[in-house]
Amino acid sequence: MSFIPRLFLAEVPPPPAELSLEEPASRYLVKVLRLRDGARFLGFDPQGRQYELVLKKADLPQALAAVLSSPDAPKGSAGLCLALGQSLPKSTKMDLILRQGTETGIHQFIPLLTRRSVSRPDPSQLGHKNERWRKILVEACRQCGRNDVPRLEPVAEWTPFSERFKEFDLVLLPYEKQAPTLKTVLESNPSARKILALVGPEGGWTPEEVREAEDRGASPVHLPTPILRTETAGIVLASMIQFFYNPTPEDGP
Repeated sequence: MSFIPRLFLAEVPPPPAELSLEEPASRYLVKVLRLRDGARFLGFDPQGRQYELVLKKADLPQALAAVLSSPDAPKGSAGLCLALGQSLPKSTKMDLILRQGTETGIHQFIPLLTRRSVSRPDPSQLGHKNERWRKILVEACRQCGRNDVPRLEPVAEWTPFSERFKEFDLVLLPYEKQAPTLKTVLESNPSARKILALVGPEGGWTPEEVREAEDRGASPVHLPTPILRTETAGIVLASMIQFFYNPTPEDGP
């Protein structure tokens, strides 16, 4: 079988060991994929390690699996670390941003409340939203083959969060066309490894927010693209940053 299912497992004992799977994982393997005893699958844990397992008992509500191999080493810890500070969009656009951002290689998501944010969830709803968003990140990793689940931070207010810009080597804020080009700014920071990309809301950044960001060390940039939606801008920006710092080697000698 060329397709090998992958599951996120919160904790995996070292081999040889048996592991009782939680009901959602059991249901996915047994009911959705229709796996039977003896089927092999992969598991990845919160540390980004991957294991090979075999289904011992395809039972519901809890299937039983055996751990066959020691974990692969976590990937990506020594390279580029890319964070996205995303102003909360309306509707379910954040779901799309998390899913596609995971596929793009973003390592950290920070949902932001900015001055023009349309979405302002009640604090009582944030726990439910964060839980749903984490599930989206895990599912996106399972689907795209990533072992390292991106870090999701709590929703943050813009001004207190801007004081954390010093944690990053480079902070990028897409703004108006009169700002320097993204290429110019990246070429001026060739050794940056911890990068924060900031994306504003549907209504854009206010001039006050841009000044505040610049005062704290952010670099406004303009992208070589048409005007992008808030749910698109972060994905495009992340892809450009990844390409600049991690160019794909050319094929052939």
